[in-house]
Amino acid sequence: MSKLRVAVVGVGHLGQHHARIAASAPDAILAAVVDPDPIRGPQIAAKFGAPWASSLDQVLAEVDAVQIAAPTGFHHALGLQALKAGKHVLMEKPLAATLDEGVALLLALAEARAAKPGIVAQVGHLERFNPAVTALRERGFKPRFLEAVRVSPFPARSLEVDVVMDVMIHDLDLLRALVGRPVIDVEAVGVPVLTPYADLVNARLKFEGGAFATVTASRVARKKELLRLVMGPDGPEVHPESADIEEGEPLRLEIEAFHAACLGRSADGVTWEEGQEAMQVADQVQKAVAKSLAEMSRS
Repeated sequence: MSKLRVAVVGVGHLGQHHARIAASAPDAILAAVVDPDPIRGPQIAAKFGAPWASSLDQVLAEVDAVQIAAPTGFHHALGLQALKAGKHVLMEKPLAATLDEGVALLLALAEARAAKPGIVAQVGHLERFNPAVTALRERGFKPRFLEAVRVSPFPARSLEVDVVMDVMIHDLDLLRALVGRPVIDVEAVGVPVLTPYADLVNARLKFEGGAFATVTASRVARKKELLRLVMGPDGPEVHPESADIEEGEPLRLEIEAFHAACLGRSADGVTWEEGQEAMQVADQVQKAVAKSLAEMSRS
């Protein structure tokens, strides 16, 4: 095939960018926009010159691959549907809402590949395509201690999951990729602020082989912020800088790598197996947070 026929499922905050990139990607054709919203769906479809459908089953026969950017709670059902039809799948992170649903998707993938070995299944951990991360990995960087801080304003979306699955999972995946060893111990604390789930979490991870990492994630900051080390009159100083974070390029690299993999031209991308491993670490963090909250309630 010369170009991949792609359906984008879910065109909310992030999904609209999936549609935009698929519509202009060199190896793909945006063959369908799928969204149950009868206003939003047709608007985004018209904007990028594609037909609209309210459900995935309406377009599966017409596409080669599916990019799923629907809310996390729908990942399991949509993923199973796409695999049953023998389609390539790019699933936005996290792979699924629960570990059990992730396991079910992996089992379904194995069954689908038994019938069609070339099926590509990737997870949208777009930070793997951050140029800084790419440079570190190309140099064979093996850290012994890492610290990651990710803060963002309240998104008013992804409210069915906590900040660990919504935000921190990006860094948990990166840490696993950089260290290259499994996590063997987790300590974490977290608090719900604007939702019933933890909106602010700090975790300390110990990896096999001795590496350590501290990870903080918040989705209740007033603004996105960067910290810059500068030389002041009395020595080094840390200055905060507000910034608009542009996700477009890493997302484009991720999506175009998925298209290339489906066409047999590349092996880049985060596999579903890796996505499930990131979820397993996230689950450890969530359990440690729950334990700390229970201890606080008893004191």
